[in-house]
Amino acid sequence: MAIPIDRERVRDSLKEWASEEDQRRLWLSDGANGAEVSSFVEARESLFTDTGLALDLDRGRIVFDSTADAMLKKLDMLISQIDANQAPNQIIADDQMREVRQLASTLLRLVR
Repeated sequence: MAIPIDRERVRDSLKEWASEEDQRRLWLSDGANGAEVSSFVEARESLFTDTGLALDLDRGRIVFDSTADAMLKKLDMLISQIDANQAPNQIIADDQMREVRQLASTLLRLVR
C-alpha cells in the first residue's frame, strides 16, 4: 500500500524552488540568531525524498495528475543537471535555475 504524499510539504518545497529570494535567504544563511537554513541538496531531498514523491513518480503512480506529474519529473531532471558542488550563490545564479524557478512556479499553481 502506498504511503500518502504530504501535499502541503510538496507545496512548501516548491515555494522554495520557485523563489530566488527564498533561496538567497535560506541557502546563504549561516543560521545565526536562529535564522532558517537550507541548501540546494536539502531542498531537493525535501521535495522528492522526504515527501515520498520520488518513489511514487519512479513507480509510475499518479500523484497529482498526468500533467503535474510529468512536470515534477522534468523539474527533478533539471535540478539533477545543476552542479551541486558549486557555492550556493553560484547555484542560485546558474542559468538553469531560472527554468527551475519558472517550472516550480507553474507547479505551485497546478498542485493545489
